[in-house]
Amino acid sequence: MSKPDALQHNLQLILKDRQWKGWQLEPPAPGSLTDMVDFGSNDTLSLSSSGLLGKEFLNELGKYPNFILGGRASRWGEGSTDYLFQLEQHIAQLHKADSALFFNTGYEANVAIFSTLPQPHDVVLYDSLVHASIREGMYRGRATALPFAHNDLSNLRQRLEAIKHQYERVRTGLALVFVALESFYSMDGDVAPLEAIVREVKEQLPIGNVVFVIDEAHSTGLVGPQGSGLVSYLGLEKDFSIRVHTFGKAHGASGAVVLSSRECKQVLLSCVRGLIFSTAPTFTTLAAVKAGYSILASIEGERRRDLVQSNITLFYNAVSKHAAWPSCQHLGIITIPMKPASDTLKSPIIPIIAPQGGAAALGQFLNNAKFRVLAVHFPVVPKDKERVRINLHADHTSDQILSLVDLILSWTQSRRKARASLSHL
Repeated sequence: MSKPDALQHNLQLILKDRQWKGWQLEPPAPGSLTDMVDFGSNDTLSLSSSGLLGKEFLNELGKYPNFILGGRASRWGEGSTDYLFQLEQHIAQLHKADSALFFNTGYEANVAIFSTLPQPHDVVLYDSLVHASIREGMYRGRATALPFAHNDLSNLRQRLEAIKHQYERVRTGLALVFVALESFYSMDGDVAPLEAIVREVKEQLPIGNVVFVIDEAHSTGLVGPQGSGLVSYLGLEKDFSIRVHTFGKAHGASGAVVLSSRECKQVLLSCVRGLIFSTAPTFTTLAAVKAGYSILASIEGERRRDLVQSNITLFYNAVSKHAAWPSCQHLGIITIPMKPASDTLKSPIIPIIAPQGGAAALGQFLNNAKFRVLAVHFPVVPKDKERVRINLHADHTSDQILSLVDLILSWTQSRRKARASLSHL
């Protein structure tokens, strides 16, 4: 067998293995999403789909008619343009941070942070549901990484007590504990209890040898002054040493920034190979981000944030008041984690948990009805937590949301009838 044939053979084995395990990922076919109602993408404020971002982007381009197209070099050369520096300063000021460092993706930013900043004697204590990019950064890094149960303050306290007992350098303040969190969790759609977490960690580490790091990917644009995120909404800017904000979700553009001290920015610029050996972001990428910030700071941005929260409330109310919900919620076919009406802040991400093949079936049923949703399978989530992930947008109409709820619950009832028929065979 020739070497090229051997490679093809190995690739086919990999694909067959993933197909057999159900791990094979297939992007939607071109044109297959046309005329579908989008409940799957992260365009939460509908800035991209509405054309608002495109219009503001063209306005931004018009201010710089002689812009250069292309990145040309890394940050250590011609890639460090005046426009990039000005945008980073603007972002830092808006988020009340000392500095901002632009990355091409949020994934790249998280990997850079956790593979570079924690030192061999440090400990990274992370919520068990943090994003894969944080996990990859920890895997590449040199510090000890330990999880605590998702949003569980009691388990967090136990972990901190065990860390102090086991690691003398932490106990004496000679080593740091990095606490890794998300604001809105990307799969479960719940909100991190940041104030309680900060309070608990400070009580356990009174010396102050703690570094709070948060990924605000799914709260950027949605909460806080001018959409500045959950940390700013809660006024915790001084507590969080490092914040990651991404622009490919509610913002409607692409890229990310790391908010930190100036010294931290310099360390990342000096040490992260992905920055040193990669082309800097292009003017058009940066202009789209600037355009997004302009919309977020406007009356229209505030209106859209309110629309998202109203649509979230409408969805939960529609489920709880639906005639089929009392029976559906006890069947074990789907689980919808309901949010208390008293919650003043809710994430637009809503998981419809449907194990035992239910997520794929429900996802296909909704897609056939022209409602685009995302079915999420193992190993992205545990096997008993496979789900259809709903993401509510500002431009969703009441009729679209109510129709989606009707479809989900009618599918659940049909699944129950199918089970009952099989049990009589």
